[in-house]
Amino acid sequence: MKKLLPFIALGALLANALHANLLPEAVLAFPAQTTALEYDSLSTLRALPNYKELRKQYASAGLQRTQKDLLLLGVTEDQITEVVMAAGPNGFFGLLAGTFRATSASEAVKQGMTTSALDEQSVFCAKDGICFLFLTREGGRLAFGTHPQLRAISEVRQGLAPSLSANSTFTNLINRMEPHSPVFGVAPGSEIGLWVGDSIPKALSSRLDLTKMFASIDTFAYSVIVDSKVHVVLSLLCSSDRSAALLGTTLTAVSGLERAAISAGVAPLPFNNVVVNSTSRFVAVRLDTSIR
Repeated sequence: MKKLLPFIALGALLANALHANLLPEAVLAFPAQTTALEYDSLSTLRALPNYKELRKQYASAGLQRTQKDLLLLGVTEDQITEVVMAAGPNGFFGLLAGTFRATSASEAVKQGMTTSALDEQSVFCAKDGICFLFLTREGGRLAFGTHPQLRAISEVRQGLAPSLSANSTFTNLINRMEPHSPVFGVAPGSEIGLWVGDSIPKALSSRLDLTKMFASIDTFAYSVIVDSKVHVVLSLLCSSDRSAALLGTTLTAVSGLERAAISAGVAPLPFNNVVVNSTSRFVAVRLDTSIR
């Protein structure tokens, strides 16, 4: 998952709610045991004036390896319009949409890839273990991941195993988030410290005890909309109503962190317009930050 700054669904219901065509498809194709996912509308993000810099700084290592292997299949980055990256028991995997065509087995072998069959479809594997499965004969949809992960996706698509749509935590968080965001994700609460990264100055974060503050978060979702600023929405699912109320109170105090930052002798916080609301086990946070 990416750092917070600066870059920062099921069946017909979510298909109507989201302009992102690929996310509802992914939720219906990914196994229920999926632990994290992120949707990126690459076609939207490429329109940003600083996309190249953002890509260098925030593209995950797994996606970079995948894009490198895709070149062996004749699929270039500019042909990919949407991507859903995910993690689960069988490692990193995902789904791609774009204007690319399906590759033949003979073409893949010429590029040094190995081929095998999965439910009468060809699977192409690179030397690093990342495999690819075209979901339509014409192309335009491509699943990637380890071979066991692609088998798990195939079983879900055939109705032999439950999909992510059966995971109430994911579906609840997805339905609470901004429906037209070019970046959207869900992750375990244990990853929020890594996701926030260095957005809070160290002199101030040491006073806040972020580890303790985030300990009650079971799962969180995030969405990002970019215009002249970066608009971030977080939905934090806590372990109990009480822990959500306590976290909401703590985060509400962020409006006073500007003064605390100054008194601590550090630069002002790089975000503003913070709004926090807590309801039951959920804490919703909205904030803005500039594009660096």
